[in-house]
Amino acid sequence: MVSDQRKIEQRLSVLQGLEWSGVSRAADMLTLGFGPKHEEKNYYGVPKQVSAWALHIQCAWRLSEMGKSVATEESIAGSDEEANAFIMSLRQVLAQHVPVIVEGISANSECGLVVSLSQGFRLIVATNGTADDEDWRFFESKRDARHLVIEGGRIALQSFN
Repeated sequence: MVSDQRKIEQRLSVLQGLEWSGVSRAADMLTLGFGPKHEEKNYYGVPKQVSAWALHIQCAWRLSEMGKSVATEESIAGSDEEANAFIMSLRQVLAQHVPVIVEGISANSECGLVVSLSQGFRLIVATNGTADDEDWRFFESKRDARHLVIEGGRIALQSFN
């Protein structure tokens, strides 16, 4: 039987060698994009550019550069104006270091992640362990794509079905 840790690492291994190509937010959720961008229509039919793969994070996370903390979940927890300004500044940091490439993915037994990136960046995602609380999800950005969903520090039942 394959552990949750190994399942996560296998699923996210598709990111290896891809560029970190997008960063945004929805309320207190950090949304990251990886890989080439393509046009998709949103819920309202409006076209927008999306990355090939998406990682949505709703638990504790920390982005560091050369070991120094650059951002945490608290960075987007303020008012919309403050959170949007922060996302814009993070996009500028990303643009100054292009390309930022995924060099490695590791998961832990609590379904947390470490995403090692080029240019000295590292993303650490720590699940909160609260049942029925979504921690993070990973999916290919196309219709009907299966989502790997982590809830309460475990792979949710709807994942990999």
